Amino acid sequence: MRRRMAVAALVAIGLFAGGGAGAQTTTTTSSTTTPVVILTTSTSTTSTTVVNPCTGQPCTDLPPVATLAGSAGDVRLESFDYCWRLPTPVPGQGLVTRCAIGTPAPEASVPVGLVVRRGERLTLRFAITMAPTEVLLQRGDVPGVAPVALTAANPTSFVADLPVGTYFVNFRTKWNQGDVSYRLKIEVRAATASEPRVIALTG
Repeated sequence: MRRRMAVAALVAIGLFAGGGAGAQTTTTTSSTTTPVVILTTSTSTTSTTVVNPCTGQPCTDLPPVATLAGSAGDVRLESFDYCWRLPTPVPGQGLVTRCAIGTPAPEASVPVGLVVRRGERLTLRFAITMAPTEVLLQRGDVPGVAPVALTAANPTSFVADLPVGTYFVNFRTKWNQGDVSYRLKIEVRAATASEPRVIALTG
């Protein structure tokens, strides 16, 4: 919420900012499922406080694609919210950070992406050679409940001790280049008799 408010404030600034290095511009794009507002901010590379996060390591122009795999298959997650610093300075602009804030499609209109058994181990994988610095998992239908920290690795896995039912799981990730939120609608079914019962959703 804090980051959304901060980015919203930057959008407002961008609408009234002048040109030149450090200026911000906004562009609105549309999607069949997720309207997105894109904000580009520039930071001068002459500042001694600016560190290029891509120095000495591979980086990408866009946030990585994420997939979640279980016994029923491997599916791509929806990315709906991110701020991502471009890997190289832009001439005349410096280091550029691109933010996209999406409004996820109504839950009822989104089909189930993956069917899982309660207690099975799921694997979260990112299509990038880097690993995130933080991965937080939270059920999307339980506001106010603290998220569970998963091991910050690529891939990373966790035991799905989730109630039987259909709902979203959200993954909030942090990287050297920025942060990205992902989500997926899953259907959790009862564990089979051969699967041991687990008591907590753990990393």
